[in-house]
Amino acid sequence: MRILLPLSLVVIGLFCGCKSQQEYAYFSDVPRNTEFPIAQTYSATVFAGDRLHIDVYSQTPESTQPFNQEVVRVGDSRFVQDTLHATNTRGYLVGTDGNITFPLLGVLPVEGLTLDSVSHLIERRLKEGHYVDDALVTTKVMNFSVTVVGEVANPSQLHSDGTRLTIFEALAQCGDVTMDGMRTNVVVVRKGPNGETVDSVDLTRPEVFNSPYYYLQQNDIVYVQPNEKKKKTAYRNEDWPQYLNFGVQAVRFAYTAIYQWFFSPASREVLQNRNN
Repeated sequence: MRILLPLSLVVIGLFCGCKSQQEYAYFSDVPRNTEFPIAQTYSATVFAGDRLHIDVYSQTPESTQPFNQEVVRVGDSRFVQDTLHATNTRGYLVGTDGNITFPLLGVLPVEGLTLDSVSHLIERRLKEGHYVDDALVTTKVMNFSVTVVGEVANPSQLHSDGTRLTIFEALAQCGDVTMDGMRTNVVVVRKGPNGETVDSVDLTRPEVFNSPYYYLQQNDIVYVQPNEKKKKTAYRNEDWPQYLNFGVQAVRFAYTAIYQWFFSPASREVLQNRNN
């Protein structure tokens, strides 16, 4: 029996250690040298308030000039201005009605479409109107941003070039999840057509690759919750001043009660009667 008890404690310790390691590690139970194909094809959805950067390409560049905002002429020189990361008002702002106004094509309804769908829409309109017969259009979000808060090394708002940003890339840019973060239940708040939706994703499981939150949308909020250990520590740290104050008040009350008992006239009379 003396030998079985220490052995049982060792087994329990190893089990607990493995469990905690799985909580901290990404893909701890994923078999190595295994491919996990990503079934979904990603293209960000356009919402009102987005500012779109739209490029039109053709084998005849002259035909695309009316549709490309970034072509700027200075004297006899001609250069392309990078408006994707600029802080000016260029780009196509999606209005509250969900539309943009595109040169020659007029008003285009784009809210709710993916960026790829917006590109295909403009390509089709350009070809149908015989403006650019071989048009190739690319669309990006100029104000693409994601907010990461909670148990990460550097909570911050991230800005992307409007292409793709995975949840792992966002966390890496914020210094990764801290040791107090819950990797198995990361909350993602996403803007939808009818309001905000709240869901969670487990970063330790391979199913994350097929999650709709593997690729982040613009204006997503990623919240890494504290684990149970951190919650308990925070609870104790927040409440200990209250407990201390309660203890001080209790000691003060007890001291006052004892003082009044021993030094009050009634208590003196009782003590004198006992001594006599």
